[in-house]
Order: sequence, then structure tokens, then C-alpha cells
Amino acid sequence: MNEQIINNLYEFWSLIGLRLNNLAEADGYKAVSVSGSDWPNRIYSVINKKYTFEKILALSQYGKLPEFITLEKPCDYVNNSALEFMFGQKNMSVDLKTIKSDFLANENIFQVKTEEDSVDFAKTASEAFGYRVDEKLAFEVSRITEKVRMYIYKNDNECLGCGIVYFDTNNNAGLHMIGTVPKGRGKGIGKYMTEMLLSVSKKNGKDFCVLHASLMGEPIYRKLGFEPFGELETYRILKKILS
Repeated sequence: MNEQIINNLYEFWSLIGLRLNNLAEADGYKAVSVSGSDWPNRIYSVINKKYTFEKILALSQYGKLPEFITLEKPCDYVNNSALEFMFGQKNMSVDLKTIKSDFLANENIFQVKTEEDSVDFAKTASEAFGYRVDEKLAFEVSRITEKVRMYIYKNDNECLGCGIVYFDTNNNAGLHMIGTVPKGRGKGIGKYMTEMLLSVSKKNGKDFCVLHASLMGEPIYRKLGFEPFGELETYRILKKILS
């Protein structure tokens, strides 16, 4: 199951890269480079070999690959001095057959369909996660309607939360970028968004729902029936100091 969880994330990033014509596929890794956005802008799908890892570091340090890299645990090379730890995530999954289908519809959650919605999504995600999400990129991703659904949570015309569901080729639904801005935290918005995405996944006939949980989000997902599997860690590749 862990492999399927990771595959959903990597497949989603690859789809974005293909859509934007900026996906790099090499022997031992993939990368999506996005100008003006920290998302997804990532090196991923890295094989655990020293030569590959050193090659990736060098290419990133000289600006030929993104500065962020996501690695599966365990990885033999994470203690490299060129890496700065950013955050870890738990790979989690739930069988959708075990999820009830009678979640109450939340009138504050809206699907992203317009450029204006995309601006709201990008601003909300950027504030919720503390990194840049480009509004034009968000709009482009929202148009991949056969695979992606993007949502925002609005109250009194103020956007407080966001979330994405991605349908992969294994018939699984991946929940991504479920976040709440600081002003909206403690109000159950993350739970409402997760329930909405679960409902959408179930209605679309998916087998499992998978996600990558932050430390803050993990308790919410456990209460909804998600079980943990492996872990991912994201690092920043530090630039070389040139003499």
C-alpha cells in the first residue's frame, strides 16, 4: 500500500509537469521545475544510490534542477551537509468501502472553476503552508478536470481553507494540499474539507483514499479511519559556496 500512496503523489506531480511542459525524467529521478512557485517545484522518485544522489545534488546546486527534494524513508544519504530538513509526512490510506457516504454537504466549500477561484486557492494555500503557490499554475491544474478537483472553503466571502483530490491510474484518490489559514484554524475546516474530498472520491468509485499527513493533520485523518504506512521527507538542497 505504501507504494501506491507514494505513486499517487508522484503521478500527480508528473501530470502537472507534463501539462506545463517542464517535467524532467532521468535515470534514477524525476523533477518538475516551476518558475515563481514553490509547488510542486520538486525532485522526486529518487532511487537510493550514491551516484544518483550526488549527481542530483550537483545539478541542483548549479541551478539545473529544483532546490527541493522529496525522499522516501529510509534513505542512506539524508545526513549529507548539502541538505536542510524542511518537513516530514506520514503516508496514510483508508479503504473507501469503510467510509460512510452520508457526510453532510458543506455550503462553504466551492470547487475551483474560474481564474478568480484560482487566485483565492493560491493565496490560501500559500498562507496555509508557508510557501508560494502560483495562481496561474493553480488555474491550469484546475482545468485537468478528468483527474483533478480543487476546492476552497469560504466564509463571508473570505477564503480560509483549501484542498485537492487527484484520481490516479490505480483507481485511488489522493488528497493533497488540505490546509487552513491561521485565522481559520480550530474551526474544523480541515475536517470538513477532508470529508468533502472523501465523499467526492467515493462518488467517483475509487478504491482507496491516500494522503501524506503533516504532524498537525495526522490526528484528524486517524479519526476518519486512515492508517499510517511509510514516511516521506522533504529537504532543501543548499547552494555551494563558491570561492
